[in-house]
Amino acid sequence: MTTTDATRSRPAEPSLPSVRMPRLVAHRGAPRVRRENTLPAVAVAEALGADVIEVDVRRTADGVAVLLHDETLGRMWGDARRVADVPWCDVARLGNGLDRIPRLDAVLERLDGCGSSLLIDLTDAEDARVAARTVASSSAAVAVAWCGAQEAMAAVREVLPDADVWLAWESLDPPTPDDLVALGPSTLNLDVAFLTPRTIEAAHGLGLQVAVWTVDAPEPAIWAARLGADSITTNDLAALRAALAAAERDGWPEPDHEATEAEVASRAQALAHRIAHEVIAYTREHPVGSVTTKAHEADLVTDVDRLVEQHVRGRVRAAFPTHGFSGEEYGHAPGDKHRWYLDPVDGTTNLANGVPWTSTSLCLTRSGRPLVGVVADPWRGEVFEARRGRGAVIRDRQLRLDDTPRSLAGAVVGTELDGHLPWPGFGAFLDALAARSCTLRVQGSGTLTIAQVAAGRGIGGCVSAFDPIDHGAAVLLVHEAVASS
Repeated sequence: MTTTDATRSRPAEPSLPSVRMPRLVAHRGAPRVRRENTLPAVAVAEALGADVIEVDVRRTADGVAVLLHDETLGRMWGDARRVADVPWCDVARLGNGLDRIPRLDAVLERLDGCGSSLLIDLTDAEDARVAARTVASSSAAVAVAWCGAQEAMAAVREVLPDADVWLAWESLDPPTPDDLVALGPSTLNLDVAFLTPRTIEAAHGLGLQVAVWTVDAPEPAIWAARLGADSITTNDLAALRAALAAAERDGWPEPDHEATEAEVASRAQALAHRIAHEVIAYTREHPVGSVTTKAHEADLVTDVDRLVEQHVRGRVRAAFPTHGFSGEEYGHAPGDKHRWYLDPVDGTTNLANGVPWTSTSLCLTRSGRPLVGVVADPWRGEVFEARRGRGAVIRDRQLRLDDTPRSLAGAVVGTELDGHLPWPGFGAFLDALAARSCTLRVQGSGTLTIAQVAAGRGIGGCVSAFDPIDHGAAVLLVHEAVASS
């Protein structure tokens, strides 16, 4: 197929002749070679030809801007204190040799006259003011751009009115002119999970460049370049530069649409298994954070819902960049005949109220047919897995349901409310089960209620309506458990 033919067959993607080599942004320097956010990491990134070097900046107790991502010194430097509570003289003693926390002014001096520009990432407004004053007082000849939380970017603008600001974007909806008024950004900076052709087109139409983070594998990097991303942030600068250079030299490869169903399902199941265990750890360890409402006062959403969904979207995008994705919190992203469905926290009301009965549901479909499904139970540490035609398992135990009719007496049936309300016929259903000496349980997660049936825990389960986001994985579990019997 010629380049022109490939372009005509996929009108939603940019034409191949227009594909340009994106700029490469070295995430925290070169963290796969040297410790992140240190002078050696910055030096390696510059030597590898990074177009931009991204660093994180915090302030010390005495107002010195230093390179550090976390609020505390614990993860990287073994000191549990907040860096904002520690004077520079103590921060400077951490580490050994060149592997130490550097001052921002030392980094500016190191990059003076080099080909790499600097991108400073900030989350705190006061950190931003200190960093901006440091840049303003430096005589180093290095281009500096800024990214991070909107409050931090506004603080940078107070000190440096003409600063080059990148607007953080966490939505599948494209930007509008109104979104640009407050900061006047040059660049839209988004997680690869939120990258779509529509967003690229809208951003370019508004005169913005598009920066994508964080991409470490060649396939999604090439996909992002084909869509028209202007820069890509990566932890593996050398690998991405080689892959993109090869694509530019040999012709930008099209996405692989010829993989068999079995090949896709095998890769997807392995990925979903890893994601499920990541989500279990995250949900158990991460604080609930802010709790807000969506459609009504009983429809809750937490920081965990959003952060889990963003993480899973990014993981799936990195492995299957052309697949579609539908999630509870961020909606629908376009794709090919494959589509993933995710509910990051089914049972958010339980989570917000400290009730340990929630789950995560992730299901892959191909042309509408479920291929792979996983349900993660963070509180029991269990992962239910199913693959079409291959059965269902939990902790390597094959699930097999006996569909022989049995008495309801003494059994348990699970159900869920319709949101926070009983569904039509709920009372009559409860009465009918009670008349047969069967107990009804309403525990707060429809996904987990159905998944428990696949594991033989209860005689049955029902929900008021099917939604593939909430129930696709659990229904596939039951189907495969019955088929394996």
